[in-house]
Amino acid sequence: MRNKMIIILSALIILLVPNLCSANSTSFDINFVDEDLRTVLYTLATIGGVDIVVDDSVKGKVTMKLKDVSFETALNLVTRAKGLSYRKINNAVIIEPSDIGATEVLKLNYAQVSDIQTALKPLLTDLKLKAEADNTSNSLVISGSITGIDRVKTILATLDVPQQQVELEAKVVAINKTHSKDTGIDWSWEATPQFPEVTHEYEYVPTEDGKSTIMVPKTTVTRDSHKGIIRFGRNPEGYPYEFYYQAKINALISNGNAKMLAQPKVMTINGKEARILIGDRVPVPVESTDSAGKTTTKIDYIDAGIKLTYTPVINTDGLITAKVRTEVSSPSLVDSIKAYRITTREAETNVRMKDGETLVIGGLIGNDESQMKNKVPFLSDLPILGKLFQSSHNSNNDTEVVIFLTARVVK
Repeated sequence: MRNKMIIILSALIILLVPNLCSANSTSFDINFVDEDLRTVLYTLATIGGVDIVVDDSVKGKVTMKLKDVSFETALNLVTRAKGLSYRKINNAVIIEPSDIGATEVLKLNYAQVSDIQTALKPLLTDLKLKAEADNTSNSLVISGSITGIDRVKTILATLDVPQQQVELEAKVVAINKTHSKDTGIDWSWEATPQFPEVTHEYEYVPTEDGKSTIMVPKTTVTRDSHKGIIRFGRNPEGYPYEFYYQAKINALISNGNAKMLAQPKVMTINGKEARILIGDRVPVPVESTDSAGKTTTKIDYIDAGIKLTYTPVINTDGLITAKVRTEVSSPSLVDSIKAYRITTREAETNVRMKDGETLVIGGLIGNDESQMKNKVPFLSDLPILGKLFQSSHNSNNDTEVVIFLTARVVK
């Protein structure tokens, strides 16, 4: 009877002083001895200034002594101690046994349901929840405790958000080997520095003993940044070497010493692979022998041409970490086996790039052999003498395929 009077008096004081009912700012002491659980929950709801709904199955006694705690802390301690869970709906709290089951369909707006199911697998196991992915509606069907489902909802709110996108521009250029050195792509060659325009000012600084002064130059850089520049290393004055690759590539193409093989653009979501294929599907005969010793031949098709795979990850500092793989392959028919031979040049790397920065992949060197024959009509077809009226020329050209990759974060 004495405990019940204390509870009633506490509730009256709280109702008379509304400022003490703030769940976010009020801390209080509470002491119950073998008190009815439902009465304790109603008292906590009054202290927290919230509405409360208690399931009929919630029964029992509770003894607790808490000092300087908030409403949230007290409610958590009581419900956990009694094997209960609670949910918040607006300004109301629903108290129910934690093992009450439910099934909900959670619709995803941005993320792929298969990716979310994989990411949540450890949590679902820990919470003893069952989840089925519906790829048609991009939804996750979850069954289990209401408390567990609510926790999954909270996590989904942070995962199911629009992902940033990265635009990749690739320029694939084939350069005659005799002219590729002019582009400066091979970093082992001697670099020609592009010095920035600077203005020099001087000031007089006293020496350590204070008896004299010395003239010290002050340098101010006035050059603006330009597009199409690759900077590397440092010159004697401390400025980076600069290579204006775009102008040189354009000049080589104009002179016929280089050829732009492709200039595709592709956009991909952060963390997802983008693939580019510019080429053909080449038939390749494949022989197989069964258990009876019978040999059969079937035709498979492989990709030949320019292949590029690119997987970007946007870091929190704005840099782009990317896995890049390039492949340049060309088929040639081998008459003796009536099949194609695939000549491949490939490179794979992991890099960190700034937004808008250009990555250069070079060294994909190949050899092109060609034969040109000139004939004088009719006369070249004469027996024996026809050889005098025809000529042939064999050429052997080395080419280097250079790939320029520019990544930009789509704002």
